[in-house]
Amino acid sequence: MTKKIRLMDESTISTDAAKAEITDAKHTIAVNELTIKQFMKYLEAIDWKLWEMLKIMKAEQDDDLEDELKIDEDNLPG
Repeated sequence: MTKKIRLMDESTISTDAAKAEITDAKHTIAVNELTIKQFMKYLEAIDWKLWEMLKIMKAEQDDDLEDELKIDEDNLPG
């Protein structure tokens, strides 16, 4: 003779499912907030590096212009 076993009551299943959804929603919101903060920090770091690269390139360009002016002055007659 087989015996039927009920693992969970139907009323327990419905309340547990609702609690799981709320917990998942809170977890998702927390993860999204953390992800957004990390992403913003990453973008800030990229912005800073781009700014440093721009300053380096401008300094190199200014040095090149000074070198060109120096060469032109050396080629002047007299």
